[in-house]
Amino acid sequence: MKKFVASIAVVAIVVAAGLAILGMSNQTTAIDNNISHSATSFKEMTTDTYLSHYNKIKEDLAVKGIHTLPFQLELDKQTNYYRFYYPKKENSANEKAIWVSVMLSSDQKTIDGIMYEGVPDVHTVKAMIQATGLTWTPELEQFIAVTNVAKTPKELVVSGVKVTIEGTPAQIKVMVDPVKLEAPKKL
Repeated sequence: MKKFVASIAVVAIVVAAGLAILGMSNQTTAIDNNISHSATSFKEMTTDTYLSHYNKIKEDLAVKGIHTLPFQLELDKQTNYYRFYYPKKENSANEKAIWVSVMLSSDQKTIDGIMYEGVPDVHTVKAMIQATGLTWTPELEQFIAVTNVAKTPKELVVSGVKVTIEGTPAQIKVMVDPVKLEAPKKL
């Protein structure tokens, strides 16, 4: 009788452990799906959502003593370009100038692309890319490394987001674009 009770106890423990593992597996899948969904949502991301993501990353980095540029959406009336960051006091011809432009779709709310141009600020570039919903990977880290910059554009597509980098170690251009489906071409 004791062997029978012990066997039932062992079976109960194995079943409970199996259910716990299955539950954890479902939870992990939900988290992974959420990350993927978040990255692909950049295709339809509004400036408000993007800035919310960026500012959250900026705050998290500030706690660690890492500073990034303060992004906010503004229209440069002289050029009619929307920007997330532009140093008004600096001359754009200044060798140390940095600006971050944002291209909007026809609704003037959804992001069509973001461009960082100027001296390398790796922390801002990382935050700019992460705010799209991408998870930072060693591959992205190596891709945007300042020592890895080339005059001809290099492109990397991750989870529906295209990242392009070009320039020199002293002056870079980084573009982040949602990959959108092309309209079918006529035969």
